[in-house]
Amino acid sequence: MKKPSFTTIINQIIEFNDKRGWDPEPVDSAKSIVIESAELLEHFQWDATDQRKDEKKDWTDIELEVADVFWYLLTFCHKTNIDPLGAIQNKIKYNEEKYPEDHFNGKHNQKFYKQRKMEYRNKNK
Repeated sequence: MKKPSFTTIINQIIEFNDKRGWDPEPVDSAKSIVIESAELLEHFQWDATDQRKDEKKDWTDIELEVADVFWYLLTFCHKTNIDPLGAIQNKIKYNEEKYPEDHFNGKHNQKFYKQRKMEYRNKNK
């Protein structure tokens, strides 16, 4: 079975919302993204890093929480005329400049990462 395109999914969500008169303002969608993200995080509350593999999870429920976050995010993007794929492409480009590959060599460079974050925070004050 062929998977639907990203555009098809967005259109299905918008059509679903429209048929129910659901037209939340961006602030309401933003709040819902945070709330649903917290519900996703609850599934991992109290997990120690070394225990995650052994923990039995309700992956069906986790999948539903992921869908909720994604749904509200796409609703937010639709209402604010943000192209989510374009936004991701722009963020990749931004991160490539901010965190050049040659400073990492396939491994996390905590010192450079923290230094770069501090530089950008100070620049944007």
